[in-house]
Amino acid sequence: MVNAKKVISAFAVALLAGGIGWVAIQASDHDDGETDRKARSLNLTDLYVFRENDQDNGAAAGNLVLVMNTNPRSVARQQYYFSTNARYEFHLTQRADKNAPVTGAADVTLRFEFGAPDGNSRQPVTVTAIRNGSTLSTSTKSGGGSILTTPITEAPNTCMVDLGGSTMKVFAGLREDPFFFDVEQFFRVRADRRANGAAGTVGFRNLETAVDFTKGYNVNAIVVSVPLSFLANGTGATTFDVWETISLPQ
Repeated sequence: MVNAKKVISAFAVALLAGGIGWVAIQASDHDDGETDRKARSLNLTDLYVFRENDQDNGAAAGNLVLVMNTNPRSVARQQYYFSTNARYEFHLTQRADKNAPVTGAADVTLRFEFGAPDGNSRQPVTVTAIRNGSTLSTSTKSGGGSILTTPITEAPNTCMVDLGGSTMKVFAGLREDPFFFDVEQFFRVRADRRANGAAGTVGFRNLETAVDFTKGYNVNAIVVSVPLSFLANGTGATTFDVWETISLPQ
């Protein structure tokens, strides 16, 4: 059982690492636009969490897939990059079952940091796991070689990564935005409800006639398949609360 949520307000507490202050910036409700403080590469969109074998019948049971989408409204055929200053993080709370109290504690954090792109538009990736106070980190694939993003000109590159004796599958790069939103009709419905309240008659279009605003746009995605045993870390946890953040050094 996984409870997924998207962070929609800024954390009031700065994260500390090695004496350097890090602050989590406000997350998106899909697309906040760009500001002087927050570039497009720091704009969160959607979080997806699912068991891998639920989506892929050929996959072995026991892995959880986490997907973080960023950089909304990325136009087709153009390369976009992850920020080289930011930490992109999944946070998970270990829970005994779905009825256990919500604590909001990050028992496990999976962190992704990116270096400058090379001449082939590939960015090196450092993957870090912080589990119950212990830290594991690597920038090398299982068997050797750097963990790299996939540039838009290449087929998806999934890297096998070993952390603490567990193997994860990691992908980072551009993908088509999976979010579906008929923004045209949304504004019509909103205007109708503002004018007429519950008596409004304008409704949403059906799936066959709805216009998907995000069709043709890309997002920069971080996808990781993680063994549930790695996330539970001997605690016996069977349920995980999950949220995502992007943070910058102060």
